[in-house]
Amino acid sequence: MHSITTSETIDVLSEKSVGKSHLGLGKLMFLGIMAGAYIAIGYLAFIRVSGSTPKEWGSFSTFLGACLFPIGLLAITFLGGELVTGNMMVMTFGFMKRKVSLFAVIKNWILVLFANCVGGALVGYFFGHVTGLTEGAFAAKTIAVATAKLSDSPLAMVVSGVGCNILVCMAIFIGAMSKDFFGKIFGIWFPIMIFVVCGFQHVVANAFILAAGVFAGAGFTAGQLIQNILLVFLGNAIGGSLFMAVPVYFANRQAKPAPAPAAEKVEDASQHATA
Repeated sequence: MHSITTSETIDVLSEKSVGKSHLGLGKLMFLGIMAGAYIAIGYLAFIRVSGSTPKEWGSFSTFLGACLFPIGLLAITFLGGELVTGNMMVMTFGFMKRKVSLFAVIKNWILVLFANCVGGALVGYFFGHVTGLTEGAFAAKTIAVATAKLSDSPLAMVVSGVGCNILVCMAIFIGAMSKDFFGKIFGIWFPIMIFVVCGFQHVVANAFILAAGVFAGAGFTAGQLIQNILLVFLGNAIGGSLFMAVPVYFANRQAKPAPAPAAEKVEDASQHATA
């Protein structure tokens, strides 16, 4: 077998929540910055591809960029990293299995969110601004994408975040089910590609594109940026925990074996006594 069952995957991920809750602050920050940078590099590839195609191609340019975006989650899977959107599902599994406390769940989400945003912003500055990969001929595309993220209503940001993290956590879950390299790639690739094609909002990806937009000259206010990050974070948390972890857990929960009837217990006892 090249994969494990859904129930086994839930057990594996819930065990991982224990390790995540015991990470020291320094290592947690380092892994979080790594993961944020990996996601940002995937988004950077999206901008470079979709921003250089002819306008006549329409949404096909988005599709091409979406084909490259999954490299971020693939890098985290194979190289390591702490991603808050994935942890929203993993830590919820651990909480439901009573392996981690609610405090540990919330603490992990907040710290990893901060580290992820730092990693995304660093890529936006050094690769986007200093190197110029999101500016010059690509500045218009960068600012247009960032502006679109901020143009959604607060409710739309939350709902978009829900849709995004259902697919992100689906990718992580399916990838975790596979035992081999190519199985993990296929399991991760398509759900991530679909969320990008749909235009759903991902809080870590937004940390990169919003920072890149600011460095490219967009006149965003601090209030706009903070509102987007918080609302999309909320939507991602709802999607990863309540709309992914909870239903998957209950749909695949193993029923406890029924206790033996009293008559059988008496019969067994009498047999042992006569023996």
